[in-house]
Amino acid sequence: MSSIVILVGEKIRALRQHRDLSQEKLAFKAGLNTSYIGQVERGEKSATVVSLEKIAIALDVDIEEMFRFDKEVSEETELSYIEKIAYELKGRSEEEQATIYNFVKQMLWFRDKK
Repeated sequence: MSSIVILVGEKIRALRQHRDLSQEKLAFKAGLNTSYIGQVERGEKSATVVSLEKIAIALDVDIEEMFRFDKEVSEETELSYIEKIAYELKGRSEEEQATIYNFVKQMLWFRDKK
């Protein structure tokens, strides 16, 4: 598939996960098949404009949001480590963010105890 199909699929997955929705719940809200949602997210299928509209409504976002992509962040990117961490946490659920925060906090606590 084309890179735009893959990027849109990844964006849909990130938006869905950010809202703590399973593929099944998103499919139900959008009136689409669960396997179709999975195929779109993996970039295996190119979603129709009508399907993208249904998904956007189910995710409570403007359709344009599915085409808004962040630049890739690599080790060479001129960002602070805090910005890189924030980028990596984008699209993660509150629970995932809290888990990562607590992990980092524990690591620092152990390091400072030495």
